[in-house]
Amino acid sequence: MAPADPVLRSPSVIARPLGAGGTRGVAWSERIVPDAARADGVDVFFGPAYTVPLSLDVPRVVAVHDVSFFSASHDFGVLDGLRRRILAAASMRAARLVLACSAFTQREVEGLFPDLRGRVVHIPLGPDDDLPPPVDRNAARAALGVKGPMILTVGAILNRRPLPTLLRAAGRLRHRWPELILHVVGENRTRPPLDLHRVVDDAGLAGRVRLDGFVDDAALSLRYAAADVAVFLSDYEGFGLPALEAMARGLPVVTSRAPSLGEIFGEAALLVEPRDEQAVAGAIERILRDPALRADLVSRGRALAGRFSWKETAQRTWECLVSAAGA
Repeated sequence: MAPADPVLRSPSVIARPLGAGGTRGVAWSERIVPDAARADGVDVFFGPAYTVPLSLDVPRVVAVHDVSFFSASHDFGVLDGLRRRILAAASMRAARLVLACSAFTQREVEGLFPDLRGRVVHIPLGPDDDLPPPVDRNAARAALGVKGPMILTVGAILNRRPLPTLLRAAGRLRHRWPELILHVVGENRTRPPLDLHRVVDDAGLAGRVRLDGFVDDAALSLRYAAADVAVFLSDYEGFGLPALEAMARGLPVVTSRAPSLGEIFGEAALLVEPRDEQAVAGAIERILRDPALRADLVSRGRALAGRFSWKETAQRTWECLVSAAGA
């Protein structure tokens, strides 16, 4: 069944399931999708996430959001990482155009695959503009039971996104802000699995960390409204949508110097080494103690986020699809 997405209700979009549900992965992509595409007479096929059907004989365009399975392979199982590397490499070479979400990702793709130079197009992403409208800060904090400073981090929990560093940094701040609380939004996808509850206890934050897991849009909007600072740490990131989203919602951001985060958000965020807990704690404390700095970061963050737009992303993607279809 198609996901609940308002875009799919557009009269320009025809959404339908393919297959009975038992065929998945490569078998689905190579056996079912090509037959359906040929039957529909498609002029160009768009793979929005890393792969396209290799057996399909129409022009293809593929979007690549990072090459973490090459550059941060420790976040993947051996077989899963190998599968991703093989399929992504073959898909990019089979595609007429490769869409990269950041200049950093474009450089990485072209560095790994020099034969693709000239076929990789940088098309930035945009902040979520379909979240529920911001709610009143005081009402949001009351709904969440927040009394002291609230730190928010959003995104799937991976080993390259060192949550333990943020937890230890928050632990350093507890003696100055006893009611400080950290909300962690995202599923635990660490490999090997990280015992988050133990890390919380070791950081002296029992009762001060809420491991929210995945939350819906309304709950996420509530957390943005209640938070004082958003932190997004990562050793490696293709773009960094959570940082952009936090800026768009008016939160000051602490994030990593590492690419692409430092390149994209450096002008409007406090940058730190992602595994330096003292630096992370210091950056958070600066924001909590300095209203002028906070206001400046919020202003610069909103301005930066305003330069990104899903409408522009869609328009430029459409232009690439039309170009590929007519090539």
